[in-house]
Amino acid sequence: MALINPAEASQPLDHTDEEPIPLKTRRIHTFFEPLLLLVALVDAVRNTAGPRPPEPETDVQDPTQLFCAFVNKLGHVCDREKGGKTVTSFIVLRDGADPQQAHYVFAMNKQSDDQLQSTRTYVRTLLRKVGQAPEGQQNQHDARRWLLFHILRFNRPRVMIYLKKLRAQAASCLEKCQADATEENNMIAEQLMDILDIPETETDLVCTQDINKCEATMQLLFRIDRSPAGKLIEDRALEDRMVGYNSMECWSKLLHMIRRILAYQQSVQFFLRAKEKWPSLFQNPTVDFLASSRPVPKPIRNKSLFAENIVGRMTSDQEVMRVFRQFTQDLQAFDLDKRLEQEYKRETFKPTVHAEVLLLDWVWKQSKIAPVSFFNGCKYIGSSKPTCKLCDYYFQGHRLNIGHRMSHGNLYSSWRVPDVFPSQGEAALHDRQVMLNGLLERVRKEAFDLVSKKAVPSVKVDDSLTASARMTLWEVRSLHGSNTEVDVDDIASMLGEVDLS
Repeated sequence: MALINPAEASQPLDHTDEEPIPLKTRRIHTFFEPLLLLVALVDAVRNTAGPRPPEPETDVQDPTQLFCAFVNKLGHVCDREKGGKTVTSFIVLRDGADPQQAHYVFAMNKQSDDQLQSTRTYVRTLLRKVGQAPEGQQNQHDARRWLLFHILRFNRPRVMIYLKKLRAQAASCLEKCQADATEENNMIAEQLMDILDIPETETDLVCTQDINKCEATMQLLFRIDRSPAGKLIEDRALEDRMVGYNSMECWSKLLHMIRRILAYQQSVQFFLRAKEKWPSLFQNPTVDFLASSRPVPKPIRNKSLFAENIVGRMTSDQEVMRVFRQFTQDLQAFDLDKRLEQEYKRETFKPTVHAEVLLLDWVWKQSKIAPVSFFNGCKYIGSSKPTCKLCDYYFQGHRLNIGHRMSHGNLYSSWRVPDVFPSQGEAALHDRQVMLNGLLERVRKEAFDLVSKKAVPSVKVDDSLTASARMTLWEVRSLHGSNTEVDVDDIASMLGEVDLS
């Protein structure tokens, strides 16, 4: 990480020495029990589900879409590690002291204040470099290279993983091509051998030579992606990710790696396009951050480990309860209670306030003090990844009506609402409970819909409950992402699939 200049060091915007007011134990269990039950239900029936659809492409001629894509891409180039800790969200406001200046505020899922400060220093440098780029695409070759170098160096933990996985998937797909020497396979094989011919990066992208190798790989992938062989790879990847077609899954994994690596180059293009449209975004902007949420104790009790117990506390409707209990009993053949217990006892089950919700909550609190002015009039919180299902519900139920990135539909149990502090008063406690009630209602509805229709409500399926464990719809897997084969980044990468030339 970049070294912190002591002169630049600052505290989070939301710094406080107060201790948060905890939720009452009963309310904690009332929220988490149906949430973890739903996660376990989905996990028990998800194995035959198909892939999720991608995000829609960005129309760069539309100013609103371009601005939102820029904010998302800013989060993308800060999300330097796999695993969710560095998921980053941004909002762009107008500076209170100078309305012509942009004020960037970001949050990350699980980072220390020192790590957040390091990211702030990196972002400030990145914005300054974009602002210094010459006008006109024909004059920006050197600027694009230096921006890419700056981004790759910061993101080296994630980039190194991508490069290693790219070589592994290229080798696997090459083996399949060579086993069946058709004209199409021979065409693809030539491109795959070009990937494997690039010397492997042994170090952690710490020197210029290693960065140059990474850039060379990107240029090759760019050419492959737009070649006839690239189209064949994409077609095979789409076939691989259909239900029942997983014998050639290397193609979807190969395409995934190609798109993830190219996304950094595409982020640079978005930044330069944003500079062309809104130069003031990069003229002496201010950058601040919010503190990541504090860890809370794992909400678990013995009677939470049995699905039948939870169902009895989810509804007072006897018929609904009867059908629900029968469904959960049928799923005991698929170890439903064991899955529920595993979910509760996972080492990673440490409820966290996600970055985009941290930002939304901060803006809400600021708006109660003084009006918040959004840059370009765009009320939008961007993120390095599509939002999860609970974040999506939170934004939908919030009174601020701020835009957010499309949800990938995954449901995560390690999620919680923002903290409330004593100085915020009874109104803040009331707001928190209103949001919790709304979320709980949505989670319960998801669970009841899953039981009654064996899929999400928008999909027409057999109404009987006898074959409930045989779902084959992509929506089922989209509810739960912690155990899926393909990384959530696969959807995030689709944002960059647009030619900005």
